[in-house]
Amino acid sequence: MFKQNFNMHVFWWILVSSVNILLLDIFYETIYLNDISTSIFSVGNILVAVLVRNELILHLLYRLAVWTSVKIVYGKYYLNSGVHYIGGVHASCATWGFLWLIVDVFQQLGNPSDPLSMATSSDPISIVTSSILLTLLFIIILTAIPPFRHKFHDTFEISHRYLGWTCLSILVFHQIRFQFIIAFNQAYPLETLLTNPVLLMIALMIFSIFLPWISVQCFDNFRMDCPSVGVLVVTLPGRADVGTFARISLDGIEWHSFSVAGTSFNKQTDSSEIHLIIGAVGDWTKNLIRQVEKGNWPKRLWVRRVKPPGFMFSINAYSRVVVIATGAGIAPVIPHVIENSHKLCIVWIANEHKQTYGEKLWSLLDSHPRCNIFDTGMHGRPNVEQLALGAVRDFRAQAVFCVSNKVVTEKVVKTCLEKGISAYGATWDS
Repeated sequence: MFKQNFNMHVFWWILVSSVNILLLDIFYETIYLNDISTSIFSVGNILVAVLVRNELILHLLYRLAVWTSVKIVYGKYYLNSGVHYIGGVHASCATWGFLWLIVDVFQQLGNPSDPLSMATSSDPISIVTSSILLTLLFIIILTAIPPFRHKFHDTFEISHRYLGWTCLSILVFHQIRFQFIIAFNQAYPLETLLTNPVLLMIALMIFSIFLPWISVQCFDNFRMDCPSVGVLVVTLPGRADVGTFARISLDGIEWHSFSVAGTSFNKQTDSSEIHLIIGAVGDWTKNLIRQVEKGNWPKRLWVRRVKPPGFMFSINAYSRVVVIATGAGIAPVIPHVIENSHKLCIVWIANEHKQTYGEKLWSLLDSHPRCNIFDTGMHGRPNVEQLALGAVRDFRAQAVFCVSNKVVTEKVVKTCLEKGISAYGATWDS
């Protein structure tokens, strides 16, 4: 039986915190580590926080989890949800990176018995960069606390994006400068900087952050269509695997993620295309749909070439699953209907499915032998949790995947986990 509200996010916090507390205990037992140790711990934590958000790393982790899950009987949920809740590693490592940076700054500026510390403590540049870096990191962590993040999501996104870039720049300048100071004060050969662990980690961090931006594509040959009010279908060139999502932007600055609803081959352009189904659920999507309905298409669309997996990719780890989708949440289910139809039992809850989402999509789902199409316009709002449990019982499913809003997803996942059923849904941790 799974514990109520169990998720791997808490596990990652405990694991990361345990490792760092152990290091902190060693630090205090030895009173002072050497000049580079605290920098390694600080930059190392921040590096891990950055790497686990890299699209290529996510690709590798999801594929490894699914590949392993296919070969084992027990532990599939923990393995796959461990990747799904990788945001716990990001948050905990970023927090501990901040705490270690405080220790690092004290080590650099506040140790009167260390000649190097005394030299840097009288350096105004070191004092200014340290103060700004700690202040900005504190603001980022503060705005990322779940209650604040959910209530002021736009503020969270802006602070994470712009303050994050600023912190990276200051951190790079601060640490590179400090490592050079160490080399000069302690008469190390400058060649040792080429193998300096802090500088190597900073280089890897910069590469990881810039890599997705190198692969950004800008399209003007995309199509947008509104089959009904509040629903937008975007078709653009590219390829994508089942269970992945695409990050798109109208200006190359503000990015939004949407599950890939399908792929096709355009004979006219002799190229592959991907399709996104977007519902009007936020300010950005509502404004975009409103403009398209008026005929005001955006002139360009920026798309990241790397399309990482989402939690729906973990369907590949099971042989029989129930998928609960509400409204436009059916989008990430469509590729699985085409590729993995035999392992799916689908419950699609929406209002006037055929009129809202079009004849083609409705026919695809209606023809599926195990698809329960629930029309809220005719039958009212159902008890989604009971529908999920009933489908699991009838189909003898191994897991439940829910694609819906936050309230419904949390109810379905919580109910299933309480019954000992593996359940997955969006985490809203970013």
